[in-house]
Amino acid sequence: MANKLRLVELSMVPPLAQEVASQIDGAVATKTAIAALTAVTTPDATDATTVITLANANKAKINAIIAALKA
Repeated sequence: MANKLRLVELSMVPPLAQEVASQIDGAVATKTAIAALTAVTTPDATDATTVITLANANKAKINAIIAALKA
């Protein structure tokens, strides 16, 4: 009985996943702040100075992503 129930539970995963994904896609597509996000273009770090520059660029991008998700 437990195995049969587990198979029923597993058969529901794909439709549920598709429904959740479609809701997420629809929500994201309507958020212009998210659509406007761009990749981090700071070059890879090669020394201490560029490590700080890259870390600051990543921090700024992460904060932009958080702000866009809250909008």
